[in-house]
Amino acid sequence: MFLHGIWRLERSLDDRRAGQRGSLNGEAVFTEQGGDLLYREAGHLSIGGHAHPVYEGPALQSYRYAFPASARAAVHFRDGRFFHDLDLTGGAWGCVHLCGPDRYEGAFTVLDADTWRVVWRVTGPRKDLILDSSYRRAL
Repeated sequence: MFLHGIWRLERSLDDRRAGQRGSLNGEAVFTEQGGDLLYREAGHLSIGGHAHPVYEGPALQSYRYAFPASARAAVHFRDGRFFHDLDLTGGAWGCVHLCGPDRYEGAFTVLDADTWRVVWRVTGPRKDLILDSSYRRAL
């Protein structure tokens, strides 16, 4: 499986509503669990300027990737709710997730055998942000 393993993660965050930028540096790990992949992300998040950050500290996230077909994943939040489908066999994938009034549009791109990227554009009455994440396989 392409995603299985340990990935170095770099993410930029542009919160256009709040007028703030941020970054996350860390690690994402995909481990096999009962035929699924469990995604666990851990990193250091910094929002705001270097001299006066609004938030600086740890950030954690996890998802479960179930595979109803060999190349297509159904991604779920840790509480079991469906998030989005994912199929990277063509090298790119787009998806939409509605969270209340907010709309998450994801664009996944495989750059090479050891690198992939996802950009989430989030819009709605509560949010206007871009999350741009790059993953490089840890060797």
